[in-house]
Amino acid sequence: MHIPAAALPGLNRFSLTYLQDFDAVREFFGVDYRTLENLEAHGRTVAEHSYPREALAHALHRQNHHWGAGEKVLANIAALAQSGSLAVVTGQQVGIFGGPLFTLYKALTCVKLAQSLQARWQQPVVPVFWLAADDDDLAEMNHVLLMTPENELVSFSCPLDATTRRPAAQVHLAGAMAECHRALAENLSESEFKGEILAALAHAYAAGRSLPEAFARWLLYLLGEWGLVPLNPADVEIRRLARPLLLQEFEQNSPSTAAALRASTRLEQAGFTVQVPLRPGRFNVFYVDEVRHTLEQQAERVVSTDGRVAFSARELTHRLQDAPQQFSPNVILRPLLQDALLPNVAYIAGPGEIAYFAQLRGVYEAFGVPMPAIFPRKSLTLLEGRIKRVQDKYNLPLTAFWSRPEELVSRVARQHAPEGLFEPVAAARDALGQRLDELKQRATALDATLAGFIDKERGRIFHQLEIIENKLLQATKRQNETLTQQILKAAHALYPRQQLQEREFSLVPFLCKHGRGLVRQLYEQMEVQRFDHQVIELF
Repeated sequence: MHIPAAALPGLNRFSLTYLQDFDAVREFFGVDYRTLENLEAHGRTVAEHSYPREALAHALHRQNHHWGAGEKVLANIAALAQSGSLAVVTGQQVGIFGGPLFTLYKALTCVKLAQSLQARWQQPVVPVFWLAADDDDLAEMNHVLLMTPENELVSFSCPLDATTRRPAAQVHLAGAMAECHRALAENLSESEFKGEILAALAHAYAAGRSLPEAFARWLLYLLGEWGLVPLNPADVEIRRLARPLLLQEFEQNSPSTAAALRASTRLEQAGFTVQVPLRPGRFNVFYVDEVRHTLEQQAERVVSTDGRVAFSARELTHRLQDAPQQFSPNVILRPLLQDALLPNVAYIAGPGEIAYFAQLRGVYEAFGVPMPAIFPRKSLTLLEGRIKRVQDKYNLPLTAFWSRPEELVSRVARQHAPEGLFEPVAAARDALGQRLDELKQRATALDATLAGFIDKERGRIFHQLEIIENKLLQATKRQNETLTQQILKAAHALYPRQQLQEREFSLVPFLCKHGRGLVRQLYEQMEVQRFDHQVIELF
């Protein structure tokens, strides 16, 4: 089942235009993502560009060997070192337990597109997952939502060795992880696959591991058989490879900001909201010690906006040479670094990313890096059998659940009320409305000042009718408690906390119910070249 993108709640206007009318926003992008032929033509351009292939492959092999990667992953890393090989890349925050469902959908879209392109081109196309190890939004990363067997929504977090904003690469799982895993297990139904899945999760998310390492190990467990290569950009060896790009950003007084500001102006002129606000004079690079510091130019020095860090041009060059791990790109330069290191033909992006990539075409041009095609990640809803039965029983499409659950319960309860229950109220409203209209007409002919009084009393009368109607509706719900519970259960499963399922729920409960084979089912059924919302049924 497929649902048009226009029906999705919360989709930003720019991304919807990108999906439905690419020609209207073509000027902001280097490649038309919609056909494999376009990607193939772009691939030839990417393959001719110069990349630090061997040095990057060396770092990737060391990282992934440490994480326990299998033969397919290591073979793909070796392929990246070969001239002419290409990559399809995606990335995301290193959320606990793999983050929300859409993280997996991004990775699967990446794998599936890479394999399609490789089969078409007959040359290596490697799927790569860029771990957002520099992100410091711990509150967002350390959060996972699941639905208990009692149909309650429960939020989980892990004990960490940091409580304030710090780059994820510096944050580790604390010693109380065993208790966290026990609590998770207690809130999941018993099933054939629960033991295996939770054992693998506990191994990946063991006390002492950094957030990027735990995430990478879990990702390899799920997708290692397809050769997906995780990449931790906070690694000092990879930071050394980033030095030329970061040095250009400083020496040329942030060509990235100048280019992105020009694109921002064009976006606003076209009627779109700019995703990433920018300020002239600021660099798109953080200085990192225990926290991230925003850097800007002040006279002849580069200083942090909090006043804690300052460099002369000479000091900055030496620090970048000696300690490259203390510099990290922000949201504007991160894609540039990624695509300066990897022969990336297509980046798998979510709606928010699509909107901010619209600011970056000129940035890529300023640094002489080929901009990849921006390929939309697949958007999915997982529909389990018990939820589908509720849909079928009450004849409700998925889109009906993309609303407030209480309103949906009221609507369905009204439809299933005893025949004719609400008809007298509706009849009384119509009849009273007509009589009050007549009364007002005659009264105002006598005294025009009576109009306001009659309107006020009319409101009171209709309010009383509304109270009667609501009392009847509440009685209907009490008489049919099963209806209320079933609708709420389905609403929690399909639109938790008024958000798309893919943005809130963890994959873990679905794996415990359906096994690791669920990942293969999603891979086989998702149609990545249809840019809509797809519903996949699980039984």
